[in-house]
Amino acid sequence: MSDSVRPPIPTQPSGGAAAGLWRDFAVHLALCTIALTQPLLQLYGGNVTIFVAAELEGWSILWFAVLLALVPAVVMSTIEAIAQGLSARAGRVVHLAWVFLGLWAAWSVVLRSVNLGAWPMDAAFTALLGAATTVVYARTGLIRTWLAYFSPFSVAVVALFAVSANAVIWPPDVEVIAVTTTVPTSTVPSAEPGIAPADVSVVWIVLDEAPLFPLVTTSGTINAARFPGFAALAESSTWYRNATAMSQSTHHAVPAMMSGKWARSNIAPVLANWPKNIFTLMNGRLSMDGHEVATALCPKKLCARVSVTGGEHIANPGEVPPPGVSMGPTTTSTTTTLPLQPSAVSRWSGFLRDTRVVLGHRILPEGLRERLPPIDEGWGNFGNDDARVNASDEEPVTGTPAGATTTTLWRTEEQFEKANSTTGREWEEGGPMSQVPVIEGVIARAARADRPTLHFAHVLLPHRPWMLAPDMRRSRALPTDKRSNLIVDRVRDEYQAHLMQYAATDTIMADLVTTLKKSANWDRTLLIVTADHGITFETGESKRKTIDPTAKGTLEDIYRVPMFVKYPGQSAPRVVDCPVAGVDLLPTVIGVTGIDPGWELRGHDLSRTCPRRSSRSIVWPDGTATLSTGFPAVVERARRYDEWVDAEGDVDDIVRAGLHGSLVGSQVPSAVIEDPAGQWRLDKPADFRKVGSRRFELVPTLVEGSFTASRDIAADEEGLLVVDGHFVGAVSELAGLRAGETTNFRSTLLSRLIAPGSHTVELWLASGSDPTVSLVRVPKS
Repeated sequence: MSDSVRPPIPTQPSGGAAAGLWRDFAVHLALCTIALTQPLLQLYGGNVTIFVAAELEGWSILWFAVLLALVPAVVMSTIEAIAQGLSARAGRVVHLAWVFLGLWAAWSVVLRSVNLGAWPMDAAFTALLGAATTVVYARTGLIRTWLAYFSPFSVAVVALFAVSANAVIWPPDVEVIAVTTTVPTSTVPSAEPGIAPADVSVVWIVLDEAPLFPLVTTSGTINAARFPGFAALAESSTWYRNATAMSQSTHHAVPAMMSGKWARSNIAPVLANWPKNIFTLMNGRLSMDGHEVATALCPKKLCARVSVTGGEHIANPGEVPPPGVSMGPTTTSTTTTLPLQPSAVSRWSGFLRDTRVVLGHRILPEGLRERLPPIDEGWGNFGNDDARVNASDEEPVTGTPAGATTTTLWRTEEQFEKANSTTGREWEEGGPMSQVPVIEGVIARAARADRPTLHFAHVLLPHRPWMLAPDMRRSRALPTDKRSNLIVDRVRDEYQAHLMQYAATDTIMADLVTTLKKSANWDRTLLIVTADHGITFETGESKRKTIDPTAKGTLEDIYRVPMFVKYPGQSAPRVVDCPVAGVDLLPTVIGVTGIDPGWELRGHDLSRTCPRRSSRSIVWPDGTATLSTGFPAVVERARRYDEWVDAEGDVDDIVRAGLHGSLVGSQVPSAVIEDPAGQWRLDKPADFRKVGSRRFELVPTLVEGSFTASRDIAADEEGLLVVDGHFVGAVSELAGLRAGETTNFRSTLLSRLIAPGSHTVELWLASGSDPTVSLVRVPKS
């Protein structure tokens, strides 16, 4: 076509400047909907737990969606209007620049799974497509017209999001469920004479990613050498060792457990979807001390504060005299420092920071996405931004007493403090250390309470990230291991780190048993300790995100969980092999407390019956199955992992893995032979120069580094890390390396031997077998 007949690129659309700007706004709105609004709102609408973890609910979420749809287009159009005021051509250039960016982003979203090689190639390809489409847009009216007509789609996107997220946008105002005591004291088989159902307190602890098999020896007993706390719990309770979880997802397992229903996938863990649960049931019946971290089943006004009525004379009878009141003890308050709840501005600012990371995962090429923080390993704080607020200004608050019930306990006026629950964001920021004060606070309040109370805590322990040492010091959180999960050394390293944090969790269990046994409340307490699900460490398998129903061993790892129930008045331990599940726990609570819930439950009251089931249902996001095996399957899994870590060993034996792991804990030989077998380095060596002594202070229990072999490393030759003249960790990855090859390694260290202060680290090589093991030191290059 000659220039005489080619239509020129218009500098201003027909209909005047104002009409042109409105049409351009429609184009901007359509492009933002395709590239930004729809991908984000589709993701958030299908994962409303993100809002739960950020403690966001109500109309503000809908306003977020509306602003997300409108603000980018408004900003683009405003800048274009300013440029238009300078000159028509400047306005047109700005408009085409916005169109190019919008089309580039749209192509990036559409082709995000296409990988042409390095990320610059992917970015260049989508940019080329965006530029070509922009040229067509500028020279013809077809794309402009199509985009303008497409702009109302943004309304549909927001509306669909509102429907998907209605459970958090319009949370229900649940009425208090009327309850009555229906079971006479004499007919409660688990309660000793004199303990009325109305006097029973409930302490319910839900651990997370806590499988049963690590606790068990190859003979099927609790490993008391490694886990004395769980062993003490078993010696004081009924151990239901044939218990199963209902889902591999916290969001499905915990609500089902708290509601006495079998788990269902893809149901958000919010009050609107689970209105009949342990919290709404006990509202008005028991005082409340409830703590959720990844669910939102408790009405906010109910769990925003905890009952702190009681005192040390109850927690330590005989040691602390009661106050000098003739009619009974006076009320005292706990002295636990509780965190100040983040403001709405703080919560939203953190959420919007996360939105940037999520958007990057939606539009950036694969190579750049890999550099972003992962968004599938938690519920927020993906960029690890510091959102904590100083808790020193926290003040206790008082309120009205809970609804009265028939009870033999002395009643003082109830006092409250703000709950020290943690959000998913605070866990992402503070790691497992953020969970310890929550469960310790529950233990302390349960020991001190002078009235029947529901003490419920779901804590992300021993959940990843694995940072805690058995002595409650902490290691640095290592980044996600990029090595293949087919490599045994990688998966075994993870299992060892998991065991270390499980051992730290065990110290809390020991404190739970010791503290409550000392308390005057022990006999009247119904104590439950269980887990929402487990985790597997099988090579080649997902930890639990995806489920392979043909991999029977992984099903046992993920769906077999601890379940300990100490009934009121129970004085002797019991081991029960009934086929129980998490669905049975709420019916058991109801049976022991003598409450008529007013709704149908799917589980069984374990205080009265042994369920007769040939199998139990398990679910995951895209499938279901049944488990028909019994406790012997757990023992088989313990024997499987015994190949890596001694299942009968103590805490020190966790790190004694590999061919020469038995040397860990021993001293290096006095005669040092050096062998320049390779060049090696540790990441973060400065951590060894500032080792702490107190709880949560730094100790490098988990380390990583690299090794480049200068000679062939024999197949039976392994590395050993040395601190202060003691072998503290094995490095099995070195075995079999060829000269010139480089490997990355990780090692779990015996933190007990890493004292406070500054240390240097050495690498030794061990080869041969007992009693002729050869030990040489590799000099630092």
